[in-house]
Amino acid sequence: MDNKRQMIHQRPSTSLFKRVLIMVGLGLIIQIPPTILLALHDHRQFDKVTWSVLSVYLVAFALIILVALKVYRTYDRHLHRPQGLGSRLKWVVGGYVAILIGEGVLSRLNYLLYHQTSTANNNNIAQLMGNNPVTVITMGLTAVILTPIAEELIFRGALMNLFFKDGSVLWQVILSGVVFGSEHASTNPVSFLIYVYLGMVLAVVYVKSGDIKNSMLLHALNNLIAMMMLLNSLHG
Repeated sequence: MDNKRQMIHQRPSTSLFKRVLIMVGLGLIIQIPPTILLALHDHRQFDKVTWSVLSVYLVAFALIILVALKVYRTYDRHLHRPQGLGSRLKWVVGGYVAILIGEGVLSRLNYLLYHQTSTANNNNIAQLMGNNPVTVITMGLTAVILTPIAEELIFRGALMNLFFKDGSVLWQVILSGVVFGSEHASTNPVSFLIYVYLGMVLAVVYVKSGDIKNSMLLHALNNLIAMMMLLNSLHG
């Protein structure tokens, strides 16, 4: 057997109903961490309550990542390629340029049509963070580290391997974008398309580079810059 065949994991035979059920479950549990953090919205002290909530929050995130990782490893069927630093930088930087261009156009359209300068999802994050240093620090760190890992395992790693045949890359990318977009709050079609587009770029980077770590790094970079801009607007 040649090396290419050895690197491809055969997806187990699973009914469509079960695959949909798995994806619905993953889509629901990824909403748990921010719900937990709501308990600290008006709590501004680092006391026992704070540490208890943060512990539950981090444990929940860890369990979600472990579950998503198991699903991804079970159903993964994409070709994995060796990655050097230069190759990773190419995909991450190139992907971010694509995000900037596409989101720039869509954000401008969102302003022209709906007079919105920010998406509902970003507004929700800003409201959740508020001026509370506890939630600001926690969300700032998790947005750059834990969220990219969890969401890439779910919306790229699991979703793109659970549905469609091996050669249906286009449909995998579209499905990944649409489901990813539906998981983020939107108030109009253009706002929704912003997240669909982001999800599709991440999906292309994952499937074309052959390494989910690249989409995780790109997601982390995007969240880092978005979080810095959000913090600047909150405290500017």
